[in-house]
Amino acid sequence: MDYVLRLVEATRSQPQFAYGLSPRGSLALLAAAKAWALLIGRDYVIPEDVQAVLPSVASHRLRERADPAGQGGGALVQWLLREVPAL
Repeated sequence: MDYVLRLVEATRSQPQFAYGLSPRGSLALLAAAKAWALLIGRDYVIPEDVQAVLPSVASHRLRERADPAGQGGGALVQWLLREVPAL
């Protein structure tokens, strides 16, 4: 849960994001991570589960401030995975 909150906070506080993940986006990320963990056979979520589903859940929800056409979601997700520590 802490990792999800740090990811969401980064989308809301870093200047390259036009807007951050919404509460609904946050819940979708957590639900997808739980489903991923269940598919793997675990009844708990680890940061790697969140990382596995983040591109699918968040890339279409994120826009770069400097990209008015809105094509920057994938690059922003990669930035999140690289810059926001899991622990």
